[in-house]
Amino acid sequence: MKADRVKVTELMNQYYNGNYSRFAKDLGVDISQLHRFLTTGVGGGKKILGAIIKFCINKGLDFEDYIEL
Repeated sequence: MKADRVKVTELMNQYYNGNYSRFAKDLGVDISQLHRFLTTGVGGGKKILGAIIKFCINKGLDFEDYIEL
């Protein structure tokens, strides 16, 4: 499994106007880890994946649109 960085960035822009800090806080991940993942693709492990899945479920979104299985 791997998160689609472009689509996750679109989520952040849609819900948080591109604010990494607020998005990271709601995801429950460290801001530096989120920033590194979204800008370079490094650090997209199980914590980020789990947080994205949980976020999508809470917002009524299909997480498969944001995670490549």
